[in-house]
Amino acid sequence: MNSKRLIGYILMILAGITFILYLIFPFLNLPTENKLLIIAGTYLINKVFFYSSLYLLGKQIIVKIASYLPVWAERFIFRILKVQKVTQN
Repeated sequence: MNSKRLIGYILMILAGITFILYLIFPFLNLPTENKLLIIAGTYLINKVFFYSSLYLLGKQIIVKIASYLPVWAERFIFRILKVQKVTQN
Protein backbone atom coordinates (compact mmCIF):
# COMPACT_ATOMS: atom_id res chain seq x y z
CA MET A 1 0.00 0.00 0.00
CA ASN A 2 1.49 3.30 -1.00
CA SER A 3 1.70 6.24 1.38
CA LYS A 4 -0.98 8.27 -0.44
CA ARG A 5 -3.63 5.60 0.16
CA LEU A 6 -2.50 5.10 3.75
CA ILE A 7 -2.83 8.81 4.50
CA GLY A 8 -6.23 8.79 2.80
CA TYR A 9 -7.47 5.96 5.04
CA ILE A 10 -6.11 7.70 8.15
CA LEU A 11 -7.93 10.90 7.17
CA MET A 12 -11.13 8.90 6.61
CA ILE A 13 -10.83 7.43 10.12
CA LEU A 14 -10.27 10.91 11.55
CA ALA A 15 -13.33 12.12 9.63
CA GLY A 16 -15.38 9.35 11.24
CA ILE A 17 -14.13 10.27 14.71
CA THR A 18 -14.86 13.97 14.23
CA PHE A 19 -18.32 13.12 12.86
CA ILE A 20 -19.09 11.19 16.05
CA LEU A 21 -17.79 14.12 18.12
CA TYR A 22 -19.95 16.49 16.05
CA LEU A 23 -23.00 14.41 16.98
CA ILE A 24 -22.06 14.15 20.67
CA PHE A 25 -21.05 17.75 21.45
CA PRO A 26 -24.59 19.24 21.51
CA PHE A 27 -25.51 16.88 24.35
CA LEU A 28 -22.48 17.60 26.53
CA ASN A 29 -22.75 20.08 29.38
CA LEU A 30 -20.55 22.78 27.84
CA PRO A 31 -20.74 26.53 28.53
CA THR A 32 -23.31 28.13 26.22
CA GLU A 33 -20.95 30.70 24.71
CA ASN A 34 -18.42 28.02 23.73
CA LYS A 35 -20.82 25.30 22.60
CA LEU A 36 -21.60 26.77 19.19
CA LEU A 37 -17.94 27.54 18.52
CA ILE A 38 -16.86 24.00 19.42
CA ILE A 39 -19.61 22.42 17.29
CA ALA A 40 -18.81 24.64 14.29
CA GLY A 41 -15.09 23.97 14.62
CA THR A 42 -15.66 20.23 14.80
CA TYR A 43 -17.91 20.41 11.73
CA LEU A 44 -15.27 22.29 9.73
CA ILE A 45 -12.49 19.92 10.77
CA ASN A 46 -14.72 16.99 9.82
CA LYS A 47 -15.25 18.42 6.33
CA VAL A 48 -11.54 19.06 5.86
CA PHE A 49 -10.66 15.48 6.86
CA PHE A 50 -13.46 13.96 4.76
CA TYR A 51 -12.82 15.85 1.55
CA SER A 52 -9.05 15.50 1.89
CA SER A 53 -9.42 11.74 2.21
CA LEU A 54 -11.73 11.62 -0.81
CA TYR A 55 -9.19 13.61 -2.79
CA LEU A 56 -6.38 11.24 -1.83
CA LEU A 57 -8.35 8.02 -2.25
CA GLY A 58 -10.06 9.10 -5.44
CA LYS A 59 -13.19 7.52 -6.79
CA GLN A 60 -12.26 4.02 -5.66
CA ILE A 61 -13.63 4.46 -2.13
CA ILE A 62 -16.93 5.84 -3.42
CA VAL A 63 -17.30 2.96 -5.88
CA LYS A 64 -16.55 0.48 -3.10
CA ILE A 65 -19.18 2.05 -0.81
CA ALA A 66 -21.71 2.26 -3.66
CA SER A 67 -21.53 -1.49 -4.18
CA TYR A 68 -23.37 -1.97 -0.87
CA LEU A 69 -26.26 0.32 -1.87
CA PRO A 70 -29.40 -0.67 -3.79
CA VAL A 71 -28.99 -1.04 -7.55
CA TRP A 72 -30.81 2.20 -8.39
CA ALA A 73 -28.59 4.22 -6.02
CA GLU A 74 -25.47 2.50 -7.32
CA ARG A 75 -26.37 3.35 -10.93
CA PHE A 76 -27.08 6.96 -9.92
CA ILE A 77 -23.69 7.32 -8.22
CA PHE A 78 -21.87 5.72 -11.14
CA ARG A 79 -23.64 8.05 -13.57
CA ILE A 80 -22.67 11.11 -11.51
CA LEU A 81 -19.04 10.00 -11.22
CA LYS A 82 -18.96 8.84 -14.86
CA VAL A 83 -17.44 5.48 -13.98
CA GLN A 84 -18.41 1.94 -14.89
CA LYS A 85 -18.77 -1.00 -12.58
CA VAL A 86 -15.93 -3.50 -12.89
CA THR A 87 -17.13 -7.07 -13.23
CA GLN A 88 -15.01 -10.07 -12.40
CA ASN A 89 -15.06 -13.19 -14.60
